[in-house]
Amino acid sequence: MSDYTKGTKGFDTTIYPVHANGTSGLLKRVEPLLTPAKLKSRYLKGIIERLPAGVTFSDEELKDRINLATNELELLLGVPVFAEQFKEKPAFDYNLYKSFIHIRAQQGPIITIEDLAIVSANKQNIFRIPADWIETANFHERLIHVVPLLAAYGVNTIEGAVGNAGIAFLTVLGGLGWVPAYWQITYTAGVCASAGQVPMPVNELIGCIATINLLSTVAPNNSNTSVSLSQDGIGQSSSNPGPQIFVQRIQELEAKKQILIGQLKRVFSRKVFLSNI
Repeated sequence: MSDYTKGTKGFDTTIYPVHANGTSGLLKRVEPLLTPAKLKSRYLKGIIERLPAGVTFSDEELKDRINLATNELELLLGVPVFAEQFKEKPAFDYNLYKSFIHIRAQQGPIITIEDLAIVSANKQNIFRIPADWIETANFHERLIHVVPLLAAYGVNTIEGAVGNAGIAFLTVLGGLGWVPAYWQITYTAGVCASAGQVPMPVNELIGCIATINLLSTVAPNNSNTSVSLSQDGIGQSSSNPGPQIFVQRIQELEAKKQILIGQLKRVFSRKVFLSNI
């Protein structure tokens, strides 16, 4: 279990919409994760009735499809859907160190940070950065900065092996420009801070992915492209799309999926990072 009680610090605005300090409540922007009932009503209305004979999907099967789609979405966007705690060890870079340390986390957007410290290779805490020094304004871009410009600068306490804390900064005095796995950060990241809640565009993308995968699975069952019946000189024939029955719907959903991926990447991550470092 993750311990969120010690040193947890986050920015005081919402994750979605980014940096919203207060909302009117007139527009619903987050909701529970997609359910089988909502998958049917939003994406499969009129399609369920046209499924080939004998093909049905239980609620448990649809839940499984939603779970698969959610995992696929995380890979496509490169962000965790639900709030999860991560721990990683970024390298020391002297140029970044001069720019208020400037650490970019691998996961994001960051919701809260639990710990930022210098930890040795044998897992000894050498120097723990006080939470008051950590700037959280750029958490939505996965950026962590240390800005110790406080009126009460001298009253902060430092946890860890303080007697050896000076050793950590010999890297700077000794002129080392880069040290691997120098910092250790523990933080929580996800596209929505509220448990079980996701932004509606994320739910929409999950629905698109789940429906595309579902229709692609059942379409080959509609193998006959034409049917004919004749008796006593009287005949009747009909034709249908066969395995191509859901092609148009799949193409529409695929186009919508690509638009949503592009827009959500713009909101929750960055395709290009610019810096003056």
